[in-house]
Formats: sequence, C-alpha cells, structure tokens
Amino acid sequence: MMRKLSIWLVLLIATAAVASPQTLLGVDYSEPVPFPVVSEYGPPALAAGTDAQGSLYLLANGFAGQQATTATNYIMKLTPAGDRIVYQDALPFQATGMAVDPAGNVYLAGTNSVEKLATDGKTVIYTTTIAPDAVVAGIAADANGCAYVTGWTATGDLPATPGALQQTPPTGNYHLDPFVARLKAEGAIDFATYLGGASQGVAVAIAVDAAGSAFVTGTAYSAGFPTTPGSYLQASGIPNFNGASFLVRLSPDGSSLVYSTLTDPQNGESSSVAVDSADNAAVSFTAGSSTVVMRFNPQGTALVFSKRLPAASPVALAVDAAGNSYVLLSAQANFPVKNNLATCGANATAVLAVLDAGGDLQQATYVAGSQGQAALALASGPVAYVFGLPDATYTPTRQFAGSSTGLLFLARYSANAKPQPVELACIGNAGSYDSTGIAGGEIVSLFGEGIGPAAGAQPQVDLQTGFPKQLANVTVTFNGTPGPLLYVQDNQINAIAPWSLPSGQTVQICVVYNGNTTNCLTRPILVAHPGVFTVDGSYAAALNQDGTLNTAANPAPVGSTVSVFATGLGAITPPEADGAIIGSPLPADVLPAEVYWQSGSLIGLVSSPLDVTYAGPAPFEVAGVTQVNFVVGGNVLYLGVGTPIPAMLNAPYYSRGFQVYVAQQ
Repeated sequence: MMRKLSIWLVLLIATAAVASPQTLLGVDYSEPVPFPVVSEYGPPALAAGTDAQGSLYLLANGFAGQQATTATNYIMKLTPAGDRIVYQDALPFQATGMAVDPAGNVYLAGTNSVEKLATDGKTVIYTTTIAPDAVVAGIAADANGCAYVTGWTATGDLPATPGALQQTPPTGNYHLDPFVARLKAEGAIDFATYLGGASQGVAVAIAVDAAGSAFVTGTAYSAGFPTTPGSYLQASGIPNFNGASFLVRLSPDGSSLVYSTLTDPQNGESSSVAVDSADNAAVSFTAGSSTVVMRFNPQGTALVFSKRLPAASPVALAVDAAGNSYVLLSAQANFPVKNNLATCGANATAVLAVLDAGGDLQQATYVAGSQGQAALALASGPVAYVFGLPDATYTPTRQFAGSSTGLLFLARYSANAKPQPVELACIGNAGSYDSTGIAGGEIVSLFGEGIGPAAGAQPQVDLQTGFPKQLANVTVTFNGTPGPLLYVQDNQINAIAPWSLPSGQTVQICVVYNGNTTNCLTRPILVAHPGVFTVDGSYAAALNQDGTLNTAANPAPVGSTVSVFATGLGAITPPEADGAIIGSPLPADVLPAEVYWQSGSLIGLVSSPLDVTYAGPAPFEVAGVTQVNFVVGGNVLYLGVGTPIPAMLNAPYYSRGFQVYVAQQ
C-alpha cells in the first residue's frame, strides 16, 4: 500500500516574526562556578536570587563526587560583581527551593519545612515544619522577613489557623489539597490555609507584593475549584473540564480571596508566578509543546496579555520594575529566536526571553553552552542572571576568581553589554527537531535570523530536476557541499544533508545568503537519526488505511494499517542523487525499521512490536523521506475513542517516539 502524504512539507514552514522597538540585553560575562556538586541520578535542582545590594545567591542540590551515594546540597553567596565568594556552605538537607529577602536572609524550602538562614549564611534563625505530610513546592519572602510557602498535602494534616480562608481539608484524606502558609520573621506560623474549596489540585509557585498579599499558581483537577465573581475565567466557562491552571491572590492576612481565576481552559500545567510593583501578576505554564505567559490586572478580572512561546517548556519567570517579563525556558531546535546571542546545544538548551509590559517579545536568545536545567534571578538595572548546567560546548568568557573550573555556570545579561547577534541559531531533524546529530539524506530544519529572504520561497520541481541546491540566493553547505533546498525564509530553512556524509565524523553546516556566510554549526554524523513528521509536535502526520488523515475525530480501527512519514533513517539502495524525487522501481532502506507500541503496566513500561508491512522510501517524495506502514495492534482495548497511542519508530542506533489515534474495539 503506497500512499503519498502531501502535507508534511507544509508542516515544516514557519512564519516570520514582527519586529518592534526594544532595549536589548547583551552578555556581561559567563563563568564557571566552583560548586562541588555533580548529580549522578539526573540534573541537580537549582535556584538563584538577589538581595537589595545586588549580591547573588545560588542553590544547587546534587551528589558530591562521582562515587557519592548521599545527597549533598550547597548554598553560595557572591559579590554583586559576581566574581568572588562571600560564603559557601553545605546544607544538611536537600532544599527544594530558595528565596532571599532584601536584607540578605535566605529561606530554604525543605520537603515539608522551611529553614531561615541569617545574613552570614551559617546561623539558623529557625526551622519550621509546615505539616508532616506537606510538600513545599514554592517559597517567597517579603521585606519584613516573613516567608510565604505553598504546595499540597495528601492527608489533611495542615495546621490551619483560626480565621484563615479555608480551615478544613477540601476533600478528606489521601487527596491532593493545595495550601498557603506565612511564617513570621522568627518562624512561627502566622497563617495557614487550605486552598481550593472542594476541589483537588496542587499549588506550585508563590510570589508576594509589598503589602503582603500572596499570589499563588497551580493546577486544579476538578471544576469545584473556587473562583471569584467577575474573574477572568471560571470553571463554568470551560466545557468538559479536565483540569486547568489557576491564579489566586490572597488578602495579606490570609483570610479571604482578593481574586481567584483559572488561567487556561486546556489543562495547562502551571510553572511560575511573579508580580510587579503595581500588583499585575504574570504566570507561566505548559500548554502542549509550548510555554504560555499571561499577565493579569490587579483585580484578576482581565488579561493584560497572553503570549505563546512555541517549542519550549517553562523553567522560571520574573518581572522587573517596568513590568517586563523575563522567561527562562528549556527549548527545542525549532524555538523562534529573536535578537539571538548564541547557538543551541545538541540537547535541550536554556533560552532567555524578554516580554515588555504589553506582552511583545523583545528578545529570545539561547544561553550559550547551556543545558535546559537552569535558574533565573533579577537585580536592578535590570540585570538578569542565568545559573545552570553547562553542556560539552560551554566556553566561559571569564574565569571565576580563584578557580578555573566548575560543574555549573553563571551568565549575566544587561542592557549595558553590547549585543553580539548570532544569525544561525540551531539545526534539527525536520521531523523531531532533535539536534543531537545528522545522518546522510536527512531532511533538516535550520533556524535563526537573517538567514534567507523575508518572504518564504519554495522551488518548482519535477521528477527530472529534483530539488535545487540554491534558492532565492540561499545556499546551505555541509562540509562545503551544498545540500538540496526545500524552503528558505528569514527565520527558517529546510534542507537535505548530502547522502555522502561519512558516519563517525563531524559536519559543519553553514548558510550563505546574498553572498554572506553566517556562523556555522557543527554536529556529529550518525548512521541514522530518525524523526517522524508530526502535526503539532507529538501526533504523527499519519494516514489511515482509507487514505484520510489520522485525527482524534478520525482514529484508525484496530487491525487496520496506518502510514507515518519520517526522515533520517539512513542510506537507501540503490543510492539516489541528492534532492532526487523517488520514482519506480522503488529503492529500499539499508537499515531495517520497526514500530512498537509502548504502554505502562504494573511491571513498568511494556513494548509490543507491531507488524510493519512496508518501510522504505516514500514514492514521489524527495529522497530522504521514509514511509512506514504498520498494522495497529497491541493491547488497545483499554483505550477510548480517539485516544493517542504512544509509539516508537526504531531504527538501529536510535528510536523516536510519536503518537497516533486508535479507535476502541
């Protein structure tokens, strides 16, 4: 069964960004920080903060030494210049979060407690347990030395205080119930309240204004979450409620709601909250494969702006005195940069994005040499600090005083530093956007600024000519060899890597536009680097057996054949010319491909191989596109109509996940 999918190329085409006046950040410095922390079981938890003097505070949780088995956690205070250590202390517990007040007292969130350290970083002012079963997820501090915490409990053991907003657990034992608590400067609980009415949910982040009002964000799991009259979004306005992120503003004494509103009608997962000097609150949350930032008026009745940042997950959020929002993200290769200062890494990379008070994107730049795990802090100026994990490409711009090494890094951004724009920002597989490497014949997407014409251009092709190697004055070279071009535009180019790339070596990819060569990217050359073309980043652009598009409303019956389309599956035989269109007789993939269905069970992740009826070059498509036909099977009796099945496309050396919709039997 050979069928052609005509939409895959359209899915790769981006839209141009609109420029607006802005004040741009540049890099003051990037330096390794001599933290004796390395994590053997995943990335360490990181946090950063500043005080009124501009001193910087860094928290890292990890494991000391390559052979260590016990967690070791450190806190460090740096001078405002960021070049010397004021103090560095090991913590006797694993801190999950940190806040700093203007005087320089530090507040550390434990699993179920809060510890306050004096300005010397050693003296413990108090350690207060919120509740035995509490999970402290967010912490903030005010100018009076009070700490504000939020999170959830599962057993109804919060010591709610008289006069608090909600003094009894919303749903009884063994449910997730959000809470908010404030601690006095000496550590006694000032107020503690449940949050959420009769609704389950979790609270994950908290901020506080100058008057002591707490702003809390999280996720409500049921429509019973209380919202105030006239608020921006109420549960009654969400058809088929299946969870939604929320934003709550409490009165300074914790006795009432100033407002409570839902923020996202499509089950967004909250991440961060920040508030400016005028009490406008900004929240960030995950929505599909995007980050959404929303800013609300002080009454919670109206949305000031909503901004979607695609191809990224939120990490942290902060606002400055002018109402600009600073968003730290973990981004994919297809993140739309603006006034970019660095290239992406091979894996997830941190991105710093700046939105003005009206929500217009001023800047979105990769953080040089970073992985996606990072923390964000602001100081007056404004000055933005990114504290995170370096990748293998990390190159510092200066060395830390007294040390030339570090397992973590610190980068400082300010408007005083001259921006050094980087045109070619990232490259990734055109199906998965993975940037780990490149295989010969793989269709890749390149992203940046000024790498092609403002108006996108596609070539006119036929079976005889195939795809050209120059289009609208754009050429993409792979170790000096031009690759065929499918689409060129200012922010995105879709090209094909030459089949002749030798695996086991590296390739340098450059763009030449109007005779000018951009910076270049280097990637390892792989035998295979598969990626499945998708509709929205997760659901495959698949065809059902009858030739119709596979969707939630049009799922594939069990036992029928579904076709997906991929690239990066390696060499074909007999070989085809670069950019050639596949005709008859069909060549074959050298490496076998398989599809298997994955599901969770009591014994863990279970993989079920599916019957692949064809896996090879897609007829009448450009060489480099593979069509994979497989019979829908596996244990699908437990799936509802239109339920997506997580699946994997497996080629030797690499595999790639995707989803298709399958109807219940």
